[in-house]
Amino acid sequence: MSVQKFKRSLVLICAAALALTLGAGCNRNKDDGTTQTEVDKIVLPVRGAVAVNRDIVQTLNFSGNIDAFRRAAIAPAVMGSRVLKIHAEEGQAVREGQLLVLMEDFQLRQSEAQLKQLEADFKRMEALHSRGSVTPQQFEQVRTGYTAARAGYELLKNSVELRAPFSGTVIGRYVNEGEVYTGAPGVDGISGVLAIAQLGRMKIEVMVPEQDFVFLRPGQIAHVRTDAYPDTVFEGRIFTVNPALNRMSRTSRVAIEIRNDRQMLKPGMFAKVEIVTSSLKDVLAVPATAIVMRDGEPHVFTVENGSTPFITTPTLVKVRTGMVTDKDAQILDGISEGTVVLTDNNVSLSNSTGIRVMSIIRYQ
Repeated sequence: MSVQKFKRSLVLICAAALALTLGAGCNRNKDDGTTQTEVDKIVLPVRGAVAVNRDIVQTLNFSGNIDAFRRAAIAPAVMGSRVLKIHAEEGQAVREGQLLVLMEDFQLRQSEAQLKQLEADFKRMEALHSRGSVTPQQFEQVRTGYTAARAGYELLKNSVELRAPFSGTVIGRYVNEGEVYTGAPGVDGISGVLAIAQLGRMKIEVMVPEQDFVFLRPGQIAHVRTDAYPDTVFEGRIFTVNPALNRMSRTSRVAIEIRNDRQMLKPGMFAKVEIVTSSLKDVLAVPATAIVMRDGEPHVFTVENGSTPFITTPTLVKVRTGMVTDKDAQILDGISEGTVVLTDNNVSLSNSTGIRVMSIIRYQ
């Protein structure tokens, strides 16, 4: 074979191989039903929701610590005495007037002896004063000393037997038997021998900034959630709104009362609070994320209500909104009930953007 014939054969073999390669590529596109134009076309995945008539609420959200509505530290009025006996343990239910702590009575016995001496002096001086044997100034001096001694005795007497001021549950013990009570705060900042609380009624105090303060008033409903019970919503009500704001933080203290009949809530729990400030009944609404701003005015992107997923292009529609919350947007004009609006990936869309609607939910 000549060199010229060999070159001609080599060219024919290369041409045939190239034709087979191109043909295989074309066949793959035809086999999966996708044209080259469709491969090159890019569509944006989006999700939609149906506009419906529903109730919407405006809320404010805060967080705070749960505490007993009524609690008390059990402590002697006079520091420096020793704890002789503690008659209640943490978690124990106690009744009003029940003896909780017995303190050392050394100071009480001293005061009692002094009181008896002053009482005798007062009675003798009273008799002399009635006969005019002493001056009014002398009698008044003795009577004042006796009155002060009697008050001191009563104070010490109440500091020896410490009783429950109301029925409740012991929630803290800060001093052991045999220790001297010094008045120093315990680990949770409470100064006392014991602490008791009524756990059937709880409260949360939250600090509200001045821009939100004007929307709150006693009696408003509050929804309380805790990490301990993530699926349970506890209902409470505002019972006090401090009318004065803190000058440093520009916040006001708002207290929320919660019924705790099953005693699920405990003092010290962290809670998230949602307070309803206003509400609307049966109004046309869409998710707040459906609202996009164009030239400073609210709009929505709408699509037909088809079987998902499907490819289409959206339509930009100007709307007029009413109440807008973190979750909802009231629609006053522009679309009607049943209109499908886009709720995500909608900020940068236009009427010519190709989109793939992945799902459509009925907004509730």
